[in-house]
Amino acid sequence: MKTLLISLAVSALMAGVAHAEDTLAKIKAAGKITVATEAAFKPFEFVEDGKITGFGSELLAEFAKDLGVKVEQLDLPFQGILSGLAAKQYDLVATSVTPNAERAKAYTFSRPFAAIDNNVVVSADNDSIKQLSDLNGVLVGTQLGSSTDAVARQMNDELKKGGGSGFGDLRLFQSYPDTAFNLSSGQVDAIVVPNISAADFMKTSPGAFKVTFSYGKPAYLSWVTRPEDKTLLEAVNNTITRLVKSGKIAEMQKKWVGLESATPEDGYLPENAIQLKP
Repeated sequence: MKTLLISLAVSALMAGVAHAEDTLAKIKAAGKITVATEAAFKPFEFVEDGKITGFGSELLAEFAKDLGVKVEQLDLPFQGILSGLAAKQYDLVATSVTPNAERAKAYTFSRPFAAIDNNVVVSADNDSIKQLSDLNGVLVGTQLGSSTDAVARQMNDELKKGGGSGFGDLRLFQSYPDTAFNLSSGQVDAIVVPNISAADFMKTSPGAFKVTFSYGKPAYLSWVTRPEDKTLLEAVNNTITRLVKSGKIAEMQKKWVGLESATPEDGYLPENAIQLKP
C-alpha cells in the first residue's frame, strides 16, 4: 500500500510538471494563443474603429511573431480577468496589470513594460483639494479591482491613522473612463487614476479636469500568467527583454504614452510574490 501511495504521488507530481510545460507547447501546436484584454485603458489598450489597439496590441503582435502563432483576443471587464485566467478560459492576460501584493500571491507577472504614477484628479474649478488631508469627508472614486483601488484604500487608511475622518465614501466603477464621467457629473469629488488616464481625460475634455497631486510610488505594468505556466512566462519575458535591448520598448512608450518609463528586469515584484524555481 505504501509503495502504491508513493507511486501515485510521483505520478501526480509528474503530471503537474508535464502540465507546467503544456500551455506553451499547446499554443505552438495549435498555432494560436488566446489572450484576455480589458480594452478601456488608453493608451495601452483601447478600441478604435471597432478594433483593439494601443501599446499592448503592438507588444502582443511582437510576442505572437516570436512564437509564430496567431492571436485570439478577448475584450473582457477587468474585474474578472484574473479569475478567468485561473479557470483556464484563456492562456494569458495581455492587459496592463500592476503586480501588487494580493495578486502576486496567486499569479505570476512578466517583466514590466512601463510604469505609471497614481494621480488624484478633480474638476478644473475645484480649488479645495490640494493634498491628501483635503480628502477627509470627500467622495472619492476609482476603478473596482484596479491597482488604484488598493491605492485609494491605502490613502483612506492613512487619513484615519492621522486622526482624520477618512473619505466620505469610496465609490468604485467598472472602468477608468467611468470614473471621469462620474466626476464630471458630480457623483464624486475626486478620482484616483493612473497618470496616463488623467492625461487622456484632460486631452479628451480640455478645461474639465486637473491633476491636483500624486500619491505613493510608481506602479509597474505587466502581463499575467498562471504560476504553473513557467515556460509561457519565460517566452513573454524573452520578447519584452528583446524589445528593451533593441530600444523598441522605449520607442513604443514615446509613441503611445508620450514619455519613457522604467522596465526593470528584477526587483519589481512584492516580497510575497510566487517564486518560480529555475
